[in-house]
Amino acid sequence: MPQLNILLEARGPLLLGTGLAVGNVQESRPYVAGSAWRGALARTVLQARGQLKHSGLSVTDHAPSPDFATVFLGEQAARFGFLYPVRSAPAVSLPLPLTVRTCKQKPGFAPDGHGMYDGLLNRLREAALRGKPYSLGGETCPKCKGRLERRRGFMSRTANGAATYGEARPDRRAFVRVGLNRYTETAQEQILYLLEALTPTIEDKDAEPVLTFAGVWRGSEEQEQILRAWLDEYLLQEDGLYRLEVGTARARGMGHAILRLPPAEDGTPSLVAEDLAVRLERFQPMADGRPADPAHLYAALTLRSPLTILDARGLPAERITSDLLRVYHRNVPPSLEVLTDYSVLERETWTGWSAAWGLPKPVKTVISAGSVIALRAPASERTQLLDYLAALTTEGLGEHRAEGFGEVLVCDPFHVVFDEGERS
Repeated sequence: MPQLNILLEARGPLLLGTGLAVGNVQESRPYVAGSAWRGALARTVLQARGQLKHSGLSVTDHAPSPDFATVFLGEQAARFGFLYPVRSAPAVSLPLPLTVRTCKQKPGFAPDGHGMYDGLLNRLREAALRGKPYSLGGETCPKCKGRLERRRGFMSRTANGAATYGEARPDRRAFVRVGLNRYTETAQEQILYLLEALTPTIEDKDAEPVLTFAGVWRGSEEQEQILRAWLDEYLLQEDGLYRLEVGTARARGMGHAILRLPPAEDGTPSLVAEDLAVRLERFQPMADGRPADPAHLYAALTLRSPLTILDARGLPAERITSDLLRVYHRNVPPSLEVLTDYSVLERETWTGWSAAWGLPKPVKTVISAGSVIALRAPASERTQLLDYLAALTTEGLGEHRAEGFGEVLVCDPFHVVFDEGERS
């Protein structure tokens, strides 16, 4: 399946809303959801063709054109991945896994902080030795003996020989605006509202402010050809850039961005460069230099984007089981186990705004990005396990994959590089 690297560069404040405002405050998400730039592209195409509702233009044709349906509709629609902030390009950006902890006194990656410590491999060792969860985790920072606490946010990963990591946190700014009277179209007394938007960061006083998001787009060769044709026809500017209006509050001067498709030869690293079989081998728990459980193979799924898995009633599943996984992929190994006690999952509510409906999207519960699902299968099913993990890498998992949900990193090397069992 063709895959394109995507860079979105903000040219001003971005308000990537979470749906309905809380009181008079509208807060931006710190990343670009797949549905946000997917909807922005669809809006641009439909508006140029005179088919956009709520635009003041007459809709001449209610049926979507074949090329529009090929990219956006159906079970095989193209997948618009989540775009996360990066410190500098070329790089990939990922949510920090929920298994990460860092020093409370001096948090962050070394050398700026005391380092990151990931507990996933300790959990797999506990599972292999039939131990209790959290029995092997370090409680103090190895450098200062201070307290370790959870770390949330995003990391940029570059590949210059060996992978290097750094945190990426977009700046925020509050914009206070005056409400308008809908009847007089003038300022309404005693009505103020606040927009907390993302703003470009000034990294160098002699350089332009920077706010860049990175991710991937996946689709068929036909969908790629249509996408590139749309970009050249509807988004291309005179200077060779693709201009895209994304997010909300666009009428208030926000949402201006530039979309780039950097070629593979520019040095942009892949999400995971190592071979899947090699990564799987490195994840096997060891004890005294030998395999702790040679009868089984252990693996982990780290969610790069939120995940929605539905149970038999069509509701968000309370527990992830191998039977639920088989609903989405038929090649799940027969004896695959989901190690619930050794996984780390968090849930969050998710909503948004549908421009097509002119209404907020339904509120639903999703498994948060950065969650880690631990798996175990008999060693005799190695081939089936590798085939299943490869399918997860290319196809994703769960519902709403066209909107970027369900992106999975299989046996992410981050957990090995920052294994707290090797650094304590």
